[in-house]
Amino acid sequence: MIRFFVDIEATGIDLDKDRIIQIALIEDNNGETKIFNDLCYTDLQMSYEAMGIHHITPDMLEDKYWPYETDAFMELEKHNSPQNYFITHGNELDVAMLKNEELDLKMKLVDTDVCSRHLLKDAEGYKLQTLRYQYGLYKKEKEFAKKLGIEELNPHDALSDAVWCYMLTELLLEKVDGNMDKLVELTHTPVLLEKVTFGKYKNEGYTFEELFKIDPGYFVWLYNRLARDWRDLEYTVEHWLKTDPYYWKKAQEERNRNSMSNLNKK
Repeated sequence: MIRFFVDIEATGIDLDKDRIIQIALIEDNNGETKIFNDLCYTDLQMSYEAMGIHHITPDMLEDKYWPYETDAFMELEKHNSPQNYFITHGNELDVAMLKNEELDLKMKLVDTDVCSRHLLKDAEGYKLQTLRYQYGLYKKEKEFAKKLGIEELNPHDALSDAVWCYMLTELLLEKVDGNMDKLVELTHTPVLLEKVTFGKYKNEGYTFEELFKIDPGYFVWLYNRLARDWRDLEYTVEHWLKTDPYYWKKAQEERNRNSMSNLNKK
């Protein structure tokens, strides 16, 4: 079993068009670790927003290899099999960028963002840096990194993010008795959202349970407007709608009408 703790930087966040410009990973093969950290050449224009996040500029990439020619990419490719684990904080971008380079991951996926939402219910937020501070990872990160042969950690540095992802995974494993496959299962399980943090009620402090008692009709609207593009929201809204047969039926009927209307337009 090999675990890969990975962070990928890209030219932007378009999952179809953007391309990899950095691959950083920590490979843990039953306690033996290897470090890979490669900048990658690209012929795509990089967004200034992306540069503002990762601080990688086009001139830094001029003499680099294409992503698929880097040691990091080839290491992932070499061990791309179902018995190994690919671990990131937010899987979507990393998986999509690798697929754009024709590496379709067969490894088991662990998303520490999703797992944290399941297991760390008292978290103030789920960004990696928020979790780093709230759960005290920063207090032992220098010693942890030094054991891996990494001397310096910096926010928004890909290799540093891979280190914090590794540390966060160890914390999450404590919650599931060391069961990596439980984290895989949680990664693919929608999260039942608790607090309403968007829309017209975002500043009211309601939980979804409280809001459903006050305005169940809003849940019908959410189910047919926002939820279809947000897995966790759909799961949450559906959960509460199903507690009231009248509103659940109403939500389904409206979705069916919308589906038929879209078909007629085609």
